[in-house]
Amino acid sequence: MAVKFFKIPENSGIFDISPRPFAITSGAIQALRSTAFNLSLSNIEIEQSIGNSEYGTPIMDILEFPEGRYIDLQGNDISFGGIKNATVILEVSQSKNIVKTAIQGRNGTVKEYVSDGDFEINGKGFISNKSNVIPLSDIIAFKEVMQVPQQIDVISQYLNEIFGINQIVIETFAMPQIEGFRNQIPFSFQAVSDTPINLEELE
Repeated sequence: MAVKFFKIPENSGIFDISPRPFAITSGAIQALRSTAFNLSLSNIEIEQSIGNSEYGTPIMDILEFPEGRYIDLQGNDISFGGIKNATVILEVSQSKNIVKTAIQGRNGTVKEYVSDGDFEINGKGFISNKSNVIPLSDIIAFKEVMQVPQQIDVISQYLNEIFGINQIVIETFAMPQIEGFRNQIPFSFQAVSDTPINLEELE
């Protein structure tokens, strides 16, 4: 382990010079820590957050479902409002579609790669209100989006720019209550990515 030496100006006031053995005051320790910290981060770029949420935590991304409309099974034209949330944590995973064929006299299987599978998206977060009042309108808007029986547009730097996901289909969602809290409703959802099909490509 390499030892780093730090030069501290004379008469800086952070050393306690006394007849007893030489001692370093808490101020000196803090100065050394600050110097070491600055050295370790001097060549590191730190990503800046967008801002802070209502809980004081940094916001690195915002998940938004724009407003839209669809035709239900009864032929009714249904519209739904858009929602935006800055407390969502997303988890994205993907599997591959592989055909496995067993061959007599050979251990294992022959794998044939077919295609990449859908992205699976798990999201969780909070719908909250600063006052101790249930955020009813936001809850209803979120429920309506989760119940859309088709693919929906999604706006998220994490999903759009990293994974190329612009549309998803909601599979399941949950919105449990928390005992003692009227103004905070946690939610979670599971979805899969959807890629629009160009009918001309199928001809």
